[in-house]
Amino acid sequence: MNLGQLRHLIALAEHRSFRKAADAVCVTQPALSRSLRALEEELGVKLIDRSGKYDGLTAYGRKVVESARRILFETAELRRGVTLLKEGQLGSIAIGFGPTPASILLVPFLREMATRQPAVQVKIARGAVDMLLQSLRNEAVDVIAVDLRALGATEDLQVEPLTPLRGGFLCRAGHPLLAQAHVEPAHLRQYPVASMPLSDEIARNLVADLGPEAHPGRMITINCEDIASLLDTVEATDAIFFGIFASARERIAAGRLREIRVEPHVERAGSYALVSLARRTESPALAFFREFVRMNFHE
Repeated sequence: MNLGQLRHLIALAEHRSFRKAADAVCVTQPALSRSLRALEEELGVKLIDRSGKYDGLTAYGRKVVESARRILFETAELRRGVTLLKEGQLGSIAIGFGPTPASILLVPFLREMATRQPAVQVKIARGAVDMLLQSLRNEAVDVIAVDLRALGATEDLQVEPLTPLRGGFLCRAGHPLLAQAHVEPAHLRQYPVASMPLSDEIARNLVADLGPEAHPGRMITINCEDIASLLDTVEATDAIFFGIFASARERIAAGRLREIRVEPHVERAGSYALVSLARRTESPALAFFREFVRMNFHE
């Protein structure tokens, strides 16, 4: 038995086609078939259901695939750990950012790396939580900074919660709503409301606190993952931003953006986390990034 045979079986399980599996592992279809038959002969069991058109793996095949994934993961970790020890340096890092963590951390982190660690290779991915989780599980990124409430199953993940951050509604200085004594959800809908994609939990909380008028499907008219672009728009127009105040820290401090206290007023806080694969060997660069986040992810 060898690692190549295990990779071939996993490819067949994933692609459910001998031709597609052979293409995926860069071998000919006959070579793939020979490899898998040799594995079956060595184990003494039938791994593949070959009755008629290929229809999947046998119970033995599914069990072997489950073990094969673990073996290949541990093998990759062994090689990764040895490489990191041989390098004796920070090496490289790949990070995925959700919209809010990106708005707070991305530019300062890139500046920090360019100034203090110019030899380190840095790769950045941005997007929705589902996409970033897939990249993490595919080992395309080392760690992701995302909305904690949008995470699904985490049995295979290491989750490090970050400091909660306050949030709410922001508008430009001089906005007409700032002159009103009481602002209600219905008043917000007189203007464009801009936000990043919101989790189902946030949507439920908005409706519970402010009523059906505040449901994102009705209230949010501008939806974008680039928070800097949303804040630029809010600062230049009568649009209203819903999100985390730390994303607009400098604009608020300069007086260009102001909070709108919508009645009934509820203190809101966003929950975020650093997420990585459990049991994966971490590079020194990742420890550097974790420390940077602890120092910079705050109000």
